[in-house]
Amino acid sequence: MRRKLPALLARPAAVLIAASGLTLVVLAASQGLRTVYVTDASGSTVAFVSHEQDNDKLLQKAGIQISEGDICYYTAYPNQIENISLQNTFSFVLQADGESHTAKMSGGNVQDALDKAGITLGEHDYTEPSLNAPVTEDTPIIVHRVSYQDTVTTESIPFETEYQYTSLFYRNKRRQVTVVEGHEGTNELTWRERWVDGEFESSQMIAIQTTVQPQNTIIKAYAAGAPVSSLTGPDGTTNKPASYRAVYTGRATGYSSRRTNPRGASGRRLGYGTCAVNPALIPYGTLLYIESTNGQFVYGYAIAADTGGALMSGSGLVDLYYESFSEALLNAVQQVNVYVVG
Repeated sequence: MRRKLPALLARPAAVLIAASGLTLVVLAASQGLRTVYVTDASGSTVAFVSHEQDNDKLLQKAGIQISEGDICYYTAYPNQIENISLQNTFSFVLQADGESHTAKMSGGNVQDALDKAGITLGEHDYTEPSLNAPVTEDTPIIVHRVSYQDTVTTESIPFETEYQYTSLFYRNKRRQVTVVEGHEGTNELTWRERWVDGEFESSQMIAIQTTVQPQNTIIKAYAAGAPVSSLTGPDGTTNKPASYRAVYTGRATGYSSRRTNPRGASGRRLGYGTCAVNPALIPYGTLLYIESTNGQFVYGYAIAADTGGALMSGSGLVDLYYESFSEALLNAVQQVNVYVVG
């Protein structure tokens, strides 16, 4: 039989009866008395016989005082044997949200204390000590509230200066032309700030995004033998070909176009590395290598892609394409060797 005492909790508990207690049990049973074993919170046990039915009076008889919140466990066994065990509670203090919370418990860990005090943790909150740590009367418990805040800052991305070398400026070797004006770029940096109990603790960069790409300054400058065209020959370089099918010597001029993405008479798009020819002499699509007869000017490799009236009349051998009118003027008229490569 198991009974729940007034304002007390009950659970089964094992009772070891010493050999010296057998006489007490037999005597009590023969006289219709109950044998009572009372164990206090320290583990000390008192045994006696009694007709008393009131459990509080039984505890008083054992000399045990019950404080508010103490837990008492009662178990009845056959042969009029009863066991009463006492578990003391203790107070604990929990600091959370700028307030102190006091409650009582008889044992458990920090999570049990939070539940007892009705305190809920957020996703990132933590406690000191940790949730699994046991709680004693001398254990202070602190709840730390943690939040995160994202902020965005910007930073500049520096640009550099690139030089494109060409022999086009051989008549004025100090000349430089800015092809593209450079500018800085911009990065957006996202920082995640960690705040603990309303105080800033740390910050970590979690993302970086380039919102404006930097643009390098591009300057054309003279270099001896540097080709105007970046087109490469059969060997994959811009070097003068080691072999060729034929070589023609004649007058070269320069031209450009005001149109966007212009095309030559062959249908090929025009740009550095294309030229106009007499297709009866040099068919469209022929790969050429062009340099001045004195070697000071090198146009480099070019594809025959266009034609013109002067070339058809034989007054000129080749008309070299430039992407600006000013560069076409720099070429002027000069004698060149045109190597037919392929």
